[in-house]
Amino acid sequence: MQIGCTKKLLDCIGTIPAPVDTAIDPRLSWSANLITINRRKAVVVANDSSRYGFVLYGLKAKNFKSLDRLVLEGVRTCLETEGIAPELIDRYVADCGDTVVFTKTANGSIVARLNKLCERAFIYLDALTTDELLQRQILFSLNYDFITDKSNPAKHYMIPFEKFADDIAARYDAPPYRCRAAELDVELELESVCRRRIIVPLSYTFQQLHLGLQNLFCWQDYHLHDFWIELYPNDRLKYTLVGFPREFEYEGETTRMDKDVHLSEIFPAYDHIIYNYDFGDDWIHHIRLVRIVEDYDTNSPECLSGEGDAPPEDVGGSGGYAEMLRILSDPQDPEYLNTKIWLEDMRCKTFNIEQINRDLRQSARASYILRQS
Repeated sequence: MQIGCTKKLLDCIGTIPAPVDTAIDPRLSWSANLITINRRKAVVVANDSSRYGFVLYGLKAKNFKSLDRLVLEGVRTCLETEGIAPELIDRYVADCGDTVVFTKTANGSIVARLNKLCERAFIYLDALTTDELLQRQILFSLNYDFITDKSNPAKHYMIPFEKFADDIAARYDAPPYRCRAAELDVELELESVCRRRIIVPLSYTFQQLHLGLQNLFCWQDYHLHDFWIELYPNDRLKYTLVGFPREFEYEGETTRMDKDVHLSEIFPAYDHIIYNYDFGDDWIHHIRLVRIVEDYDTNSPECLSGEGDAPPEDVGGSGGYAEMLRILSDPQDPEYLNTKIWLEDMRCKTFNIEQINRDLRQSARASYILRQS
């Protein structure tokens, strides 16, 4: 694999650069730069064709000695996280080669693109962690960006994660995506029926699932949430995933941040969990595992079906929602007009599967990282 390095990075690793091989397919070559974020060293790596990139953060002197291995592992992790078909991952990694060759950056255009990605990495500085070097948790958002594409007059722009997958599909003449996913039935506790059926890649975190559920039920993410994974026989919480750090834990309860737990850690080990949104209104969603899909052919969630409209935010829980419906059913009720105006201000939407799926395709990427700080 050819890695074009800036002078700063070459000086840091103490490597004499090999000549740039301009015959290498740019889809198989990457470039890298050394930057400092939060007073820690980081290496930003970008693909020369798609500009898809990743960040290695908190590097120490010993890590730079094995930078070649870290980059190779990073590229494979990117492919896996994006849901690329396993056989295409193997072919891509084999085509790149298991030996890393460090060169100078190929040209000024590559350097400019790399610098843009470095600037973008600073947007997520509050989400970076020293728990591991590869910042997998920012991959989706880091690569959701609209970039001018002069080579495509019809579209005028490209999105790195889409171009990355398109490049792989074109090189191997095969659909790019295939991953394991969970088909879930999600039912909101109401007097009326309100349920959704959704497929979500198992590589997604529960924070990403949370954002998907917000779209499914037209919530606005105004309030706190958690996932009840396991309960004691007396219904006391035993294992909980939280969206924000708690100041306390119940006796005997284990809590983890939902951004750190992937669906694959919970499904299929558990077939029924609960998602609680808004600790005032307590909207209880029962999430039941329908099946594990072994060959899901995309890398984003999809809503398969739905029944019933969701309540608006801040209506007062299931009891308040029932009272709102009663008032709206009687134009003579003294609260009818005020309630109708309030509901219109809440901008509630009727269930629309096409709109929901459009939102699902971008929500986990565009909004996911912004909820972490």
